[in-house]
Amino acid sequence: MIVMPVNKKESLIYTILMVFMMASVMTMFNISMHDGFNIESLKKAWLVFPLTATIAFLVEWFFVSKTAFALISKFVKKEDPLPRKILVSALCFVTQMVLLMSILTSLVFNDFNENWLSQMFVTIARNFVVAYLLQVLIAGPLVGTIFRKLFPLGTIVVLKK
Repeated sequence: MIVMPVNKKESLIYTILMVFMMASVMTMFNISMHDGFNIESLKKAWLVFPLTATIAFLVEWFFVSKTAFALISKFVKKEDPLPRKILVSALCFVTQMVLLMSILTSLVFNDFNENWLSQMFVTIARNFVVAYLLQVLIAGPLVGTIFRKLFPLGTIVVLKK
């Protein structure tokens, strides 16, 4: 079954679903790492989620997707096995998103001090591990399944002018 988007409208919907899933989990993860996992962290994550999700969508839609697809086309061939396609695709998207989102959200939410750069390297490494596993094991399969249940192949049609 084809779960990936096949046109621009499907890509938009798929991106919104994926950003919602990844940004919600990663926002909660990062706040919990900073403040501990408690009810206050949940409240804080809920309050900042709209901002982080908006930033994530804009970064993904306007920057990351273009370079990720270019990289994927260099490393993945049509005849490659599906697991390779999934792992390379996740690597191309997650690497860029983690780098950009870690830096951007740190600039927005954290104090800029003498430890900022060293904390940033730790945050990027930690976020990469969590985001890559989240993408490959949970978000990718779940969002793909939900996407095709909501929008069976061919139901989002692009009309030619």
